[in-house]
Amino acid sequence: MHGDSTIDMELQQWDAMRGGDEQAFSWLYDRYFKLLYNYGRKIGTSEAALEDGIHDLFVDLWRFRKTLSSTTSVRFYLYRSLRRRLMRNDSRNSYFTSDGSIIEDALKASTPSSEENLIDEEDNHQRIYRLKKLLSDLSPRQYEALILRYYDEMAFDEIAAILNVNEQSARNLVQRGLLQLRHYAKYVISLTLFCLLS
Repeated sequence: MHGDSTIDMELQQWDAMRGGDEQAFSWLYDRYFKLLYNYGRKIGTSEAALEDGIHDLFVDLWRFRKTLSSTTSVRFYLYRSLRRRLMRNDSRNSYFTSDGSIIEDALKASTPSSEENLIDEEDNHQRIYRLKKLLSDLSPRQYEALILRYYDEMAFDEIAAILNVNEQSARNLVQRGLLQLRHYAKYVISLTLFCLLS
């Protein structure tokens, strides 16, 4: 989770970028490219479409910097802007492909190294297969809501705004996703991995 000093720094850089500071723009790009890329991959965007989307987002940020408003969360602004751009460009692939490649890529991009240490090597392949199956049973919105909540540590009002739903709907998506995970967890994943998601 972002600390207050980090948020203050981001807001300072955002305001400086709005004023035409190229170094502030570069700082924001360097700080957020990987986060935006990982988010896009988790929700199933192809690499090429995602890289183009992030590039175009930052080009437009610089082009229209004088008309940008101030924000209380740079991360929220960029996530929401990227998601809208990807949806508008219709470049997002389905979340779950028949061969599971999107899920596999998402897991590689988002699985913390500490999880790898918790899973026995001989069981890793089978557990990842079962986790893919479990995640593919979630609706795309449940999956994205869980990603935003537990990997990106966003508040429910931010999740609601990004998904273009009200806050209660965002809470419901997360709760239903967790209930579904809990219902199947004892059958498909280890208790340790499940605890990391709850």
